[in-house]
Amino acid sequence: MNQKNIITGIVIIVVAVIIFFIVKQVTSPGMPDEQEGVTCGTKTVYRYKYPSRAFPIIANDYNAEVNFATDVLNKILDSAGALNIGIDIKNKVVELQEKLNQDNIKFSTGMRNYFFSVNSDPCNDTLRLRYAMFTEEMSRRMLELRSVTAQVTTITNKGTKEAEPGEGVDSLASAKIPDYKLSKDTLSIKSSILKLTDVVKKNEKINSAIINRRLPK
Repeated sequence: MNQKNIITGIVIIVVAVIIFFIVKQVTSPGMPDEQEGVTCGTKTVYRYKYPSRAFPIIANDYNAEVNFATDVLNKILDSAGALNIGIDIKNKVVELQEKLNQDNIKFSTGMRNYFFSVNSDPCNDTLRLRYAMFTEEMSRRMLELRSVTAQVTTITNKGTKEAEPGEGVDSLASAKIPDYKLSKDTLSIKSSILKLTDVVKKNEKINSAIINRRLPK
């Protein structure tokens, strides 16, 4: 098993754990002092007492992945000359920076709306299902972003750093990103940019579905 397969396996496990805990927060209390039970027929569900304080925690891992991808793009652009990636790829990086930012704003706004809607109406099973689908979509995006950044970065053991201020909901700047080294392999850089371009295009289509209050299968 090569290193890339090992990394992919680890990422899948991490994302599966994230999905479990995010969905679990909708159905059972993780923080008794932060949540309250609501009786819905024969079952009890839970909602946050202070949703505005809870949402940034729920969205933190997603925000960190977006920040990391954005930081990698910035570093690629700063090193464009040394990497010899060419003007076409350089222009794609600039375009991706804008599209990734816009994609995040639309998606994080939708995620925030779903979160607060479920918290306000916890007995609405349809709404709860949509929220669960939304968190699954959030995890898919995290997985795809990680697969791209893992292709061209090596995480160091120096800890984390604060991200640059962003424009996302509830401030992406609160999410930290790891210290890392950027690959000097020009072919890997070009491949990752093309892959991220495809990811963002796919996300744009899904954002349109989110606006219509549904997610495609």
